[in-house]
Amino acid sequence: MESYDDLSKGPNPDGSLNLSYDQWEQIPTGIYELYRHQLTKLSLSHNKLSSVSKQIQQLLLLQDLDLSNNEIRTIDGSIGQCIRLRKLNLEHNKLTEIPKEIGQNCFMLQSLFLNDNNLDSLPDLVLPALETLDLRNNNLQTLPSKLSCIETLRNIPCNGNSDLTTIPLDMQSDSELVLWALRLQETYKSKVESRTKKYQEIEAIAKEKELEKLRLNLELEKLRDFAETLRRDRPLKYVELKESAMRFVSQSRERIIRGIQCIKYKIGRSR
Repeated sequence: MESYDDLSKGPNPDGSLNLSYDQWEQIPTGIYELYRHQLTKLSLSHNKLSSVSKQIQQLLLLQDLDLSNNEIRTIDGSIGQCIRLRKLNLEHNKLTEIPKEIGQNCFMLQSLFLNDNNLDSLPDLVLPALETLDLRNNNLQTLPSKLSCIETLRNIPCNGNSDLTTIPLDMQSDSELVLWALRLQETYKSKVESRTKKYQEIEAIAKEKELEKLRLNLELEKLRDFAETLRRDRPLKYVELKESAMRFVSQSRERIIRGIQCIKYKIGRSR
């Protein structure tokens, strides 16, 4: 049970409140009720927290949140509403994932500590101010290559992830080498996506030409049937006019066929 007496002193003049090294099993609701318009820094490290509820979104002025060394397994996505966060410490917990909302909304975040958890993947992190991302000692298998696009990112240690095959083991503790490897992966990925898109465009054109060829074949068959009818039922002049039209359609079809063959040749070379 939480005690409001433990919160009676309230935040320090600088807006900070330290509730570390206690027996809290959840973030005290009194914090939201009493100090949500004052708190800029909150520490609840070394407690017994197991989750972070959606009430966390009420702390809109929060800039520094330390929840390290707990037993947290889940964090509600509403934490993304804490858009003033500059430092978030979640190290030494039991997280298997982090909310994607952190990476989508917390644009002022500079330091994110996720080391010593059970993370096996990361969401996309669109964090233009991020300088430090600690990923050590997790179960990560890959890292998003777009992390290399964050210009401010300098520290990204990821050693201690035994299944992380995209970053060589002897490079994982060197942030510069990690970022270099991620940039290579992002460049390769962009080239593959570009070529795939080009191939799909050529293939779509080829399919359209094939459909056009089929439509012309149908029209040609109709004209042949009509010409045959004219031969039987109409004067010779009409027959000659229809045959001339058929020759025009036939020539058009030949041009389309040659165009399709050219496209197929290009597709073959691009593979």
